[in-house]
Amino acid sequence: MPMPMLTKRRAFLALPLLAACAHEQPAGPFVPPGPPSYGHLTPLRLKVGTLDIRQAESGTALMVQQPAPLLPSDVMLRMAQDRLSAVGGPSSARFVIQTARLTRETASPAGTFSPASESFRCIMRCQLEIMSAEDAVLASAAAEVRREATGPTRDDDERAALAERVVKLAGQDMNVEFEFQLRRHLRDWLQLVAAPGETLPQPVEREALPPS
Repeated sequence: MPMPMLTKRRAFLALPLLAACAHEQPAGPFVPPGPPSYGHLTPLRLKVGTLDIRQAESGTALMVQQPAPLLPSDVMLRMAQDRLSAVGGPSSARFVIQTARLTRETASPAGTFSPASESFRCIMRCQLEIMSAEDAVLASAAAEVRREATGPTRDDDERAALAERVVKLAGQDMNVEFEFQLRRHLRDWLQLVAAPGETLPQPVEREALPPS
């Protein structure tokens, strides 16, 4: 039986697909302290004259349950502001936050020897559109990620820390997935020439996964 094939993303890309989904316990991937920042990463330069990065609007797709020390929409907005830039051209680009949800539910009630635990779920989805001078969509790319984290919630501090963690993890996933989708669907609209001192990510390759 042939081995399954999946897209390999090199150093700059991990492995989440368009609808990346993961479940993390508190001891999962490292999450840097403080608000997320993407300014240290290679910019995604668009061959457009103007770039419109839109704030999230209201609606059920943007529902956030408290506690929410870090809003999913703010993380996505920061990613777009830090990573996207316009380098010139007759067209324009528009970044839209479509989904930025954070929900929670009880995972297990408190027991005699164990605290109660809760599950926080974060869903992020955004789209980048290339627009003509007549405001027609010339090309677009969308990215979506899902993250879940479950852990003990003995008090409000633990609950808030868990909520912040899952949003940061979703933001990490979105940064990776967003760049992958842009390079896949909007490659002709990206300026792929490195500035002095920069190293651009390697192109995507394919390889067989080892048998399980």
